[in-house]
Order: sequence, then structure tokens, then C-alpha cells
Amino acid sequence: MQGSTTPRNPGRRGRRWEWLVWAHSRYSRAYVLLVMLCAIVVVAVTASAGPPGGPDLLRCALITGLGVAAAELGRQIERRRRRFAGEAHINFTSVWTFPAALLLPPVLFAVVALVLYLHLLFRCDRDRPGCCLARALYNTGNVVLSCEAAAFAARRTEMFSALHASGMDSVLPLVAAIGAYFVVNMTIAAVPIALWGSDRSLRSVTGTVNDNILELATLCLGALTAVLLVSHPWLLVLMFVPLYALHRSALVRQFEVAATTDAKTGLLNAAGWHAIAGAELDRARQHGTGLGVLMIDIDHFRRVNNTLGHLAGDDALHAVGDVLRAVVRGNDQCGRFGGEEFVVVLPGSDPEAVLDVAERIRTRIAALRIVSASALRPFGVTVSIGVASYPGTGTTLAEILLAADHALLAAKDGGRDQVRAVAMR
Repeated sequence: MQGSTTPRNPGRRGRRWEWLVWAHSRYSRAYVLLVMLCAIVVVAVTASAGPPGGPDLLRCALITGLGVAAAELGRQIERRRRRFAGEAHINFTSVWTFPAALLLPPVLFAVVALVLYLHLLFRCDRDRPGCCLARALYNTGNVVLSCEAAAFAARRTEMFSALHASGMDSVLPLVAAIGAYFVVNMTIAAVPIALWGSDRSLRSVTGTVNDNILELATLCLGALTAVLLVSHPWLLVLMFVPLYALHRSALVRQFEVAATTDAKTGLLNAAGWHAIAGAELDRARQHGTGLGVLMIDIDHFRRVNNTLGHLAGDDALHAVGDVLRAVVRGNDQCGRFGGEEFVVVLPGSDPEAVLDVAERIRTRIAALRIVSASALRPFGVTVSIGVASYPGTGTTLAEILLAADHALLAAKDGGRDQVRAVAMR
């Protein structure tokens, strides 16, 4: 499930096993309770139509049992994944909740979701700071509403008949149900950020492109599970191997990201940036194209730490990182070298274009007003930027970085808050 966190207030931290969300902001409490209430209403209204039949109860028990068994099989991997997880975390419950939405009445797919999330809470989350029963209930409410959206799409497209069909008649209804589940799930997770904002970015909740592809993959596996439940239920045991492999591949990917990402800014760390910049330089040599490097240093950063505190310094680093991401192109790579120093590689750029990007970065950062919990009022910072280009200022990455560093020193000696470039050879 995507966006598996409750909205939060950064000023207070609740107890690990807190029953409700009293440690969160008023808006967050209201929204979490609203999601839970809507899920309860959906279940209550549909339950009034009559009790579920024996086949539905049997199918509910089968889906729940398989979901718990799969979670137990991958429990150690899931615990490791959660240690590296950001706000958006894909936990693979959609493989079981999605077929429950297609094949069961709401009261039963609510049971499936509740059991799976309580199992995750007690078996995978109990030692992780910040876990609480309210989070599991909120996530269950989100899933119940997402399941109801998928079930509505299924009813509108005659899904149950489609599961027995062949050709496009069986594909399009499944795609519609997957889309409904995905959109509602994403929307519920993103609404708090869109309406009143929070200390998190929208992307931290909705996830990266890779996160969303992984969520869609779990929904596709859920669609296959629904087909097997209808036609060949004994073949469901074959789902465990690809699901376990998906768990492991997701963990490996999170290890890779953690090993190359700077924790404070989300940019590449020094090792990750060097590897990518070296590969881009090799590509530039092969194709005879240009390449630019920016060396960026926050002016008087020690003064920010000493006067406003290290938390304010961390907020400044994060804000500068956000500007770098916003200004550069998709194929440019930003990194943090450590301390207050950043670096950017711009493949396929001529010297004039590199200077233009550097000046836009300097201007955007100078206009920032950074809000920090440790500062009484918003504050600003400036940066000095050194510019170097391939092949004009060097032919190896070490030479280009040295040239950019010399240009950065010249910018600082010249009064800071400026861009300097190394003269071409």
C-alpha cells in the first residue's frame, strides 16, 4: 500500500503504542478519524444488506490465510526494508487486498485488510519508532476505501464475468479496477499535504516513479491472484516465489539508494556522485559533447549553526538541495560533498549554459526564506559557485573538480554570493 503513514505534527512525538493520534495536529487528527469513519460507514452500509454467504467466508479465510503466510515468509525482509523506508512504503498487502475487493463483500475485504495490517504492526513494526495502532487503523481505512473504489469499478465493468473471459474483455475491467484502487489510495495519502501542507513534501508521501511502479506491480499480482482464486485456487501457492523475489529485489534497491544517498538532503552522496559523474564524463569523451561541473558552497554556514542551531543548519541544507533539484534538468546530477558543499554535473552543456544554470541557482537560493523549528523567524542564506567545463578546463574528473574548486575560492575571495568560472585553456 502506498503512502503508509499517518499525517503528523513535527513538534510532538506520540508513544510507540499510542491508541489514537492525540500527539498529532488538530487537522491531522480530524483527517485520520475521517478516513476511519468513512471506511466504517462503507462497511456498515453494505453489511446491512445481509450476512455474507458460506463461499464468501471460505474465500475470505483463504485470502487472509495466504496473506498472513506470505507476510510471515517475507517478514525478516520486510523488517529490513522498513528500516530504509521513507514516508512512502510499499508493503505488498495489495496482492491480497485487491483480489478481496474484487471477490468479497465490503465487510469481508475490511476484515482482510484489518487482519493484514494488524499482523504487519505486531510482526514487522513493533520495534520501529513511531509505530502505533492508529497508523494501522488509518492504513486499514485507506485500503477499505480503495477496495470499495476497485469494487465499484468491477461492478460497473462486470468484473466477475470478465474473470472467466478471454482476450481484451478480461483485461480492460481489471485495468479499470487497478486504476481505481491506485488513484483512491494515492489521493487519500496526499490530501493532507495538498490541503494544509505539513513538514513532508508531497513526493515523500506519493513516492517516486519507482515506488509507484512497484505499487502497480503488486496490484497486477493481485489481479492474477483474483483470476486464480476463481479458476485455479490451488495454483496460488505459485504466487509465493515471485512475491518473495519481489521483496528481495525491493530490499536490494533500497540498499542501493541508501548507499548512494545523502541522508540530510536526499541528493547523491560523494561516492554516488563521483560514480555517476565519471560515467557522464566517459560518455562525453565518446560522443564529443561538453560537460559542466558546479561547485557550490553555502556562505557563512558556520554562522547559521552557531547562531540558530544545527537543526536550522540542517533545514538550510535541505532547502538548498530542493533548489538544486528544481533548477537542474532531469539528466543533471546533484550531490552533497559533505558539510555545506554541493556539486552538480551537467552533461551535454556548453560553458554558457553552465554559467546560466549556476546564476539561476544562486538567484533562487538568495531569494529563499527558510523556516526552521529552531529559528524564531525565517532566515536566508547565499551561496558561492565555482564553474568548470569539459574539455575547456580539464580532461579528467579530478582536473575539472580542481578547476571548479579554484573558481569557488575566487568567488568567496571576491565577496561571496557570486558565480565565478575558470578561464578556458
